[in-house]
Amino acid sequence: MELLGTVVEMGKAICAPLQSLKENEDILDKRIDELSCRESDVRAYLEREKVQYGKMPKREVELWLKNVQIIKDKVHDIKQKLGEVSWTHIQLRMNLAKEVEEKIKEAVELKENGRFQEGLVVDLLVGSTETFPPIKIVGETTALKNLQKIEECLMDDEVGKIGVHGMGGVGKTTLMTHIHNKFKNAGTFNCVIWVTVSKESDLEELQGRLSKALGITDFSNYKDALCKSAKLFEAFNRRGKFLLILDDMWSTFPLTKVGVLEPNQENKCKIVWTTRSKKVCRGMGSERIIEVAGLAEDESWTLFKEKLGTDFVLSPEIEPIAKAVVEECDGLPLGIITVGAAMRGVDDIRIWRNALEDLKNSRPDLEGLEDDVFSCLRFSFDHLKTQIHRDCFLYCALYPEDDQIECNSLIEKWMADGFFYEIEDREKGFDKGYTVINDLKDACMLEKGELGDFNRSFVRMHDLLRDLAIAITRKSHQFVVKVRSNVGKFPRDENLMDDVIRVSLMHGSVEMLSCQSKCPKLSTLLLEGSRLGNIDHLFFEHMQNLRVLDLSHARFTCLPQSLSNLVNLNALLLRNCWDLTEVPSLVQLRELRVLDLTGAAIEYLPDGMDSLTNLKCLGLSFTRRLEMVPVGAISSLSHLEELSMVGSKWKWSSNEDRNGWGAGVEDIVRLMHLKKLLVNFVDLSAFSSYVRSRHWRCLNCFLLIVGGVFLDPEDIQDVLYSRECQVNVSDSDCMNSVAFPKSNLTQLRINLLYNLSTIYMEEPTQGDNLANLKRIVISVCPTLKYVLSIGWFQTLQNLEEIYVSHCKAMEEMVVDMGDMSEANNNIPITLPRLKRLALSALPNLKSICKRTLICSSLEEIDVQYCPMLKMLPFSINSLPSSLKQIKGSRRWWDSLEWDNANTKMHLQPFFSDYPKFCYESDEDQDFSYCPDYGFQLEEDQERQHLQFSERPEFSFQRREEDQEGQGTKRKADSIS
Repeated sequence: MELLGTVVEMGKAICAPLQSLKENEDILDKRIDELSCRESDVRAYLEREKVQYGKMPKREVELWLKNVQIIKDKVHDIKQKLGEVSWTHIQLRMNLAKEVEEKIKEAVELKENGRFQEGLVVDLLVGSTETFPPIKIVGETTALKNLQKIEECLMDDEVGKIGVHGMGGVGKTTLMTHIHNKFKNAGTFNCVIWVTVSKESDLEELQGRLSKALGITDFSNYKDALCKSAKLFEAFNRRGKFLLILDDMWSTFPLTKVGVLEPNQENKCKIVWTTRSKKVCRGMGSERIIEVAGLAEDESWTLFKEKLGTDFVLSPEIEPIAKAVVEECDGLPLGIITVGAAMRGVDDIRIWRNALEDLKNSRPDLEGLEDDVFSCLRFSFDHLKTQIHRDCFLYCALYPEDDQIECNSLIEKWMADGFFYEIEDREKGFDKGYTVINDLKDACMLEKGELGDFNRSFVRMHDLLRDLAIAITRKSHQFVVKVRSNVGKFPRDENLMDDVIRVSLMHGSVEMLSCQSKCPKLSTLLLEGSRLGNIDHLFFEHMQNLRVLDLSHARFTCLPQSLSNLVNLNALLLRNCWDLTEVPSLVQLRELRVLDLTGAAIEYLPDGMDSLTNLKCLGLSFTRRLEMVPVGAISSLSHLEELSMVGSKWKWSSNEDRNGWGAGVEDIVRLMHLKKLLVNFVDLSAFSSYVRSRHWRCLNCFLLIVGGVFLDPEDIQDVLYSRECQVNVSDSDCMNSVAFPKSNLTQLRINLLYNLSTIYMEEPTQGDNLANLKRIVISVCPTLKYVLSIGWFQTLQNLEEIYVSHCKAMEEMVVDMGDMSEANNNIPITLPRLKRLALSALPNLKSICKRTLICSSLEEIDVQYCPMLKMLPFSINSLPSSLKQIKGSRRWWDSLEWDNANTKMHLQPFFSDYPKFCYESDEDQDFSYCPDYGFQLEEDQERQHLQFSERPEFSFQRREEDQEGQGTKRKADSIS
């Protein structure tokens, strides 16, 4: 009996792994699914970091991903063997059972190792992903010859330093742009690095630009030029074989002093510099020097006719005169382009004869510009439409060379300086400004900037045209432009300053404005981005004509009392002066139209605010120390058109809640001319109080926020310069319903409202519709029963995106509150612009919409953990023609029911299996509370849009950094 008992025990021990094999198989499936979720999230994060920020995965992350794939492959093999091996092969099945147990442990350990507390990415080798916008090469024969010469040098191991020279506007930068784009991914070099040097660059500026191009994040910590040089040298050395392009050099410098690695036959690195001076090429030790000459005669004529207009035909009498005009341009592409643009549409022979005479006679008496270059460009300047166009063009020279000039900011200054004095309405003023900018671009006097998105655009000046503008203004002694310079102090020569009307010391080294300066005609003073830390109390005493004062990004803590005497000031721009705590009385500044205190450290509004009856724009966003807005301080600004207070410590509540202490919602409602409003409310009660006032109906732009929403100054600028009307409500207790705007709305975001059961309770009445709504984002509203009724849903003619997540009580996304007859259910709903539909963690959702949807623009459907959703609202006759992808779990897809078998057949090619979430089981999942897993704002090259992403265990944190008063920036920098 004892022996028998021993045998039984041994049998149990042997069979135990087999008995638990089925259970362990299920556990292994779950652990692999969990690991796959982690892998999917990691890959999605890596892809975004690569596309948006140019970063690459750490090697440990790559190794982890490799190991994940290995274990998944091994598990696949084990399961395949288990399916093939008979149950009678006990020993083999026992071995497989042990392998299953081992793989469970490995999967758990691998999942834990995938947390990467120190981050997943590092900076890519700079230049490897950056592509410049292609620029059309003019004069193909000449240009191709020059390109070929440069490429031959780059492929020659004996040539390391190449100089490309030619007069300004001849096309050197265009050639190098093509070289950059061709070689960046060709594999010839590890990386291609582009740095624009410019005339105004000194050693410190050049080192700074190189560090930025190389992605050195801690470069500002190094104060000594020698230390900076060592850091740069180390960065270049790490990149191995590189191509460095230094565009627009004006003087020589020792490479080693700057920190640039010397090219040689061993490292095979290359440096190409472009310059107007052959002397610079020689001084830099160029081993090959290539001259970029002007266009040939036939190329010049072809380009000129192109700029006149392809459908414009020159008469036989005018054509020889036009050819003589082209000869005066001497093959210079920029000159031909600008003169051609100036003569576009002219068919009067007398005007052509006069144009030729002007070109022959407009020889320069200004230094720094070649005769032929100046003649062409001066002619183009003189032939601009109006004096306003010429003044606006010259104004752009106040900005640094190669600067990306933000159009809205530029127009703001034009208006404040009186360029459009006849226009009182701000919106009409901006329309006029954009018209002028487009005219200048059409005349080829301004270029489209490389930055820009849907709401904001940028322009830049060709450096040669900027030289022209500075030369013209220098002759008249009206401009002083010393940007990015070590000027040290404000110019004081009274003989020079008497006639000066505009001064720009942007991004310069002026640390103190001492003593009073007599500038009786000065109207614009730009000190944005300077190191200014102190201003003498009498400095503004004799600047009574000043209209535009821009001190943005400066470091001072207070402003002098003499500022109060600037009675003609129209714009006071103190944006991102993070240390500014005191502003003197504004009681005399009755002409002030724009006051921007965004980011200031003020605790109270400046004295005299109620006197600013002409103020139209008030910026108080991110005033994080602002304790109070007094009653009447805002409502007294009777002509106010724009109020921005997002991120301010002062949040708006109803007047009753304030008990007379400070301004409330009613003060905003009294602003009858307001057109743009960006504010935070204390709670939903205050928000609802404002919504019920219906004041928002008069606005063409608003951002109304309740709860903790993270935004940065760039987000605010995007909204402010758009016609977006957004509501963002988060993390707040509420009753079962909230009052929301019933028209104008373009984006609705609702998050963490635990008691919300309905959004729009009543059906729309006359005048109520959501025709402008483009985006709906709803997450973590566990008692929300549905998104909208059919009545509201039918008004969504411009809706582009819907995202709904973690709403446990939701059974239908769209409900029919009226007649439920079968006849009505057969009436389809058309959403012509809907592109994305994302549904996640809706465990009880049974229906998106019982009616058929017609969505001709739908591109993507994403369904994650909606186990009860058995039908998609499409019929065989209404399938989305633009569909690109349907994402979801295989189990969900296979469980769907169809009105027609052909419907699934047509949609099947678009389906892609999405790994199921990391839940132990569907039944175990509790959605009574769930954190906001991240509807994350992401940006593409054209505009901002919302992209849905589920993050079960990852938290992408925003970090606000205050770097010497440069403001906050949003960065996804950690995964926990």
